[in-house]
Amino acid sequence: MQTFKTIMDTFGPNIFVPVVIFIICLFMRINVKKAFNSAILAAVGLVGFSMITDYFTPVISPVVDKMLKIAHLNLPVLDIGWQATAVIAYSTRIGMIFIGILLVFQIFLFAVKWTNVFMPSDLWNNYSLILWGSELYLMTKNVWLASFLMLFGNLVCLLYSEMIATRWSTYYGYPQCTLTAPHQVCNVPIALILNYVLSKLGADKIQLNPKKIQEKLGFLGDPMIIGFIVGMLLGLIGNFTMLTSIKSWGQILTTAVTTAAVMTIFPKVGSIFAASFSSITSASQKSMKKGGREWYVAVNDALGYGETATLTTGILMIPFALILAFVLPGNLVVPVMCLTGFAYDSEINVALSNGNIFKALIMDIIIFTGQLYIGSYFAPMFTKIARETGVTMPKGSLMVIGFVAANILMGLITIGFLTKNPLIIGIIVLLYVVQFIYYKKNKQKVTDIIEKHSDYSDSLNKNLKVS
Repeated sequence: MQTFKTIMDTFGPNIFVPVVIFIICLFMRINVKKAFNSAILAAVGLVGFSMITDYFTPVISPVVDKMLKIAHLNLPVLDIGWQATAVIAYSTRIGMIFIGILLVFQIFLFAVKWTNVFMPSDLWNNYSLILWGSELYLMTKNVWLASFLMLFGNLVCLLYSEMIATRWSTYYGYPQCTLTAPHQVCNVPIALILNYVLSKLGADKIQLNPKKIQEKLGFLGDPMIIGFIVGMLLGLIGNFTMLTSIKSWGQILTTAVTTAAVMTIFPKVGSIFAASFSSITSASQKSMKKGGREWYVAVNDALGYGETATLTTGILMIPFALILAFVLPGNLVVPVMCLTGFAYDSEINVALSNGNIFKALIMDIIIFTGQLYIGSYFAPMFTKIARETGVTMPKGSLMVIGFVAANILMGLITIGFLTKNPLIIGIIVLLYVVQFIYYKKNKQKVTDIIEKHSDYSDSLNKNLKVS
């Protein structure tokens, strides 16, 4: 297992994913030249995504730090981010065993057609499943129950990943791709309910998506200009108490220009990555005409990060997150490292709302509220694991949490498993089975409903014009 982990760490997703794409191409009888070209395009796209996010994060982080100081949050649990969380998950004694188990399990599920999502291509995001299994093992010392939770969580993740595959791949423009990161796709049932309720409450009447903004405001609706304005707004909030300083204005304008650059460059890099799937898409369509299956490749959430509505929603979420942490009774968590990653968490909400920033932001706020409470509940367990794996505790913090370990659905499932009550665990499993059977029998119907509600705003606008 250590050797496998070393291979993962050495090559990373920028190498591993293109290799997987190359193998898939050959398996689909695509000639070697096209297969190699697809792999290189994927590698170039992934490196491009990494370059953008790696450059953007150091620019935005100092602004977020200033916002935290302004907020004066003094709570006992500190958010240490997904990077530290991944290290903790892969460093636990049982985590090393889980790595290999999950890989075999995911390949098996795809091979027997339990799922149409090939999850091993996004192997790194398994760390959140490993983390939940490790937490349960820490509390119960029952390796079988912990393993069952991890594998069951994987089944839940794959169900929702396949459920939103068409919507996500359509909105972001990556054919036959979908998200499988458990800490994101396990938000799907909540997001679907919120999207439906908000539509019924009239949220679609407020059209705040890049396309509509550009139609109404002209050049001010251009993604580059939106990026500049949003970045400027964030910079102003972070430097609100220091607006007389030239240095502060340097940071404000740097944040604005960098955000504009990300929103301008990201779609171009995205088109390069999308091109890597053209051969696979063509071969798959031919296969489906002959009665073959429709399937999706799991991809990293970085592919949607810089899309205009997604990044805008993520940035606008930062001040709301700090306000929520301050005012919510019973919250123990200071959100820090998660603040610069809200764009990742916004992808599903943005895709389901078809780019409606107003609607996606409301969904983000509601989901994050629940995550603060889940994070507060699991902080003692997470802290114990962190200490056992040798993580240095931040100065002044009694406990730590990573928001990957604060997913609402997986948190509730884990709480159910912690009871060790066969009846409660049985009910949880039964709820999954019912959803799974219904989805498999009504897959097209479910997909059509999701697409209908994502297009509801466009239909509403057309009806208003006609009337």
